[in-house]
Amino acid sequence: MGPARGATAWLRARARTTPGLLRIVSVALVAAITLMWAAAFAAVVVRDHAVHAVSADAGPAFAAAQRLHADLSAADATIASAVLAGPVEPPEQRRAYDESIALAEGELRTLARAGGTAEAGDPLDTLHRQIPAYTGLIGQARANNRQGYVVGGAYLQKASQLMQQTILPAADSLAASSAEEVDDRYRRATSSVHVVLVSVAGVVSLAALAAVQVWLFRRTHRRLNLGLLLATACVLVIFAVTLGAFSAERARMLEGRDHGFVPMSEIAQARVLGLRAWGDESLSLIARGDGAALDADADAVAARLGYTPKGDPTGSGVLPAVTAYLSGEGFRGGDLAALWRSYQTTSWTVRSGVKDAGGFNGARELALVDGAAAFKRFDDAAEAALRTSQQRFDDRLSAAGDRLRGLEAVVIVLSVLAAAAVLAGIQPRINEYR
Repeated sequence: MGPARGATAWLRARARTTPGLLRIVSVALVAAITLMWAAAFAAVVVRDHAVHAVSADAGPAFAAAQRLHADLSAADATIASAVLAGPVEPPEQRRAYDESIALAEGELRTLARAGGTAEAGDPLDTLHRQIPAYTGLIGQARANNRQGYVVGGAYLQKASQLMQQTILPAADSLAASSAEEVDDRYRRATSSVHVVLVSVAGVVSLAALAAVQVWLFRRTHRRLNLGLLLATACVLVIFAVTLGAFSAERARMLEGRDHGFVPMSEIAQARVLGLRAWGDESLSLIARGDGAALDADADAVAARLGYTPKGDPTGSGVLPAVTAYLSGEGFRGGDLAALWRSYQTTSWTVRSGVKDAGGFNGARELALVDGAAAFKRFDDAAEAALRTSQQRFDDRLSAAGDRLRGLEAVVIVLSVLAAAAVLAGIQPRINEYR
């Protein structure tokens, strides 16, 4: 006789007597409760770890990569404007460049300490090698510019090409890798599979408890079994509290994504595109007649933002998307678009002035004064909106984690109590047959 047949025969023998049948029933109920505990506990642990990974690892890494990109873009655009001003760089722009580079290097150290995926290794290495090369070229550009040598502009353009073609794409790769990690953790933290598992385990446990209570009522003619009622209540609480916590946690996570993470990504993109256009304008003026490619790049950037070179809205692009995200969220997204349009129209006036005979000096002055002021207003507003969306993202992640905090302990305690209640409820019935 095989093990399976032996076990079946043993169960049949036990089931022929009421005490034996009651023991089998109690074991089956404890097994169902254990199944409920395992499903709920595992789901809570997976979701809790995923939320923590977003808030403590993937989310901060993504934000750091975005700040790195923004700081590098700001440094490149600011130094171009500073060199455009002449041999004597404006002190505030010199400080702004130095601060942007220092911040970028700090973010790079943070990302390096945090480690990264295999895909993120090469971009980190590129940034570690190329940022010093960039600052070296900028140092040569500034030294020549202070002496009034035209070659300073050539060094500056070479540095900007290194930034735009090598350094910033590496920063983009880091941000993209972190964004993929955030998406993966989000899927784990909001998976419907957990809800299905807990629901199935809960329904099976509750159905088994209900069926046994009906069977006992018919067999013993006793209306209530307090132990089984308590076990049913415990399982019902586990079922309801777990699914309720999952629902609340998922809602907070989705709010964080829709009203924090996505706007943060769009605003960051709008800001770095704006910085690129501002840098193109300065480099084009420094080139004095040889800036057609830079003007074309600025036009392409404006189109991506949703504006023509003259500053007229096209109806699509990053800034209209930002406005849609920010509307009704406590931001002033329309103001951000209006501030960009103010800068864009000034930039078009600068470009038109350069084409006029003898108009270069006036155009340069307009770019350095009105254009720089208009862009600063846009950049400050974008940075403020970015901070607000980052805070909203962090707050929603914290709220999502709060919904799961302590739930593992609740599941364990109630499961143990339910199993004990089953045994306490059935054992007296078994004892009656002794």
